[in-house]
Amino acid sequence: MPLIGQGLAMSLISVEAAAGILGVSRRTAYRYADEKLIPVVRFKKTIRVHKEKLEQMLEEEAAASMRDAVGVPEEVCRTRETTPPTGGSLSNQQQESLLDALLELPTTRRRKH
Repeated sequence: MPLIGQGLAMSLISVEAAAGILGVSRRTAYRYADEKLIPVVRFKKTIRVHKEKLEQMLEEEAAASMRDAVGVPEEVCRTRETTPPTGGSLSNQQQESLLDALLELPTTRRRKH
């Protein structure tokens, strides 16, 4: 529902539509509106969500989470342990025999009563 006032276009959507955009339930979207976590316009008993501001808010949150997700550089080892460049302390033959031994373990089945 676009509104034009003072040269600005504003698209208002229902709280249910905003819930779909956010991927939350209708009830959660109404709670977000009541807690002023999403941009809303209230008129009498009607609540509408400002679509452009909601999308901008989501883009900003996504960009912030991407900046925070850089993680720890590969060369940092917090435990100060070193790992051999071969990937482990066992030779290839030792790893093969260990895996073969694991595969040979008998399985036990419970009896059905």
